[in-house]
Amino acid sequence: MIGAMLLLGILSATAADGDYYGDNPPAQTIVLPGYSPEEARQRLDNSPLQPLEGIWEYPEEMITAVIERFSSPQFSRKLKYRIVLIDSEDMSLLPGTVIGYIAESADNRKFELWLYSQQDGTRLLGPAKCVATLNGDHTSLIFKKNSLNMRLRFNFTRFLPRLFRFISVSPTIEKEELPIGFNKIYPASDSNGTQHNEIRYL
Repeated sequence: MIGAMLLLGILSATAADGDYYGDNPPAQTIVLPGYSPEEARQRLDNSPLQPLEGIWEYPEEMITAVIERFSSPQFSRKLKYRIVLIDSEDMSLLPGTVIGYIAESADNRKFELWLYSQQDGTRLLGPAKCVATLNGDHTSLIFKKNSLNMRLRFNFTRFLPRLFRFISVSPTIEKEELPIGFNKIYPASDSNGTQHNEIRYL
């Protein structure tokens, strides 16, 4: 009885501070302060990094984001990482916008990943779930498009349209496409400062 009352008190305190999202991301994105590229690099430089952490580029949409560990009483511990926008060709999106969340699986190369799929001005909505695979040298994170699960809404534009354009009412995929995902650009892959996707000339 005492344990139940204590749990109720914890949940009430969480609710007082804001919504409790559990294992699922918020329906609408959160915008965090202090997320310029320089601030993101400083955060990464000052903490021991997991293979998934770093600054990543999504070249299809000219988006740069940082993947970082986080914890919050509003979220389940299952959601271990968040993806935060630090630069975008789309000027309506603010630096610090959380564009997705990541959970680990039993396979340390595969992750459960949510990306927001719809855009309404500066807001992102409709988190869509997919499976993402980290390659062996931790330089690319590839999304399995046919595992994406999203609800179609016709009054919003699509966020990341090249990723979500293949998702329709039909579950079939007509042809194999090139992989879509993130490329890591920071930290550099070696002590000379060479980036993962950069050719170094001798």
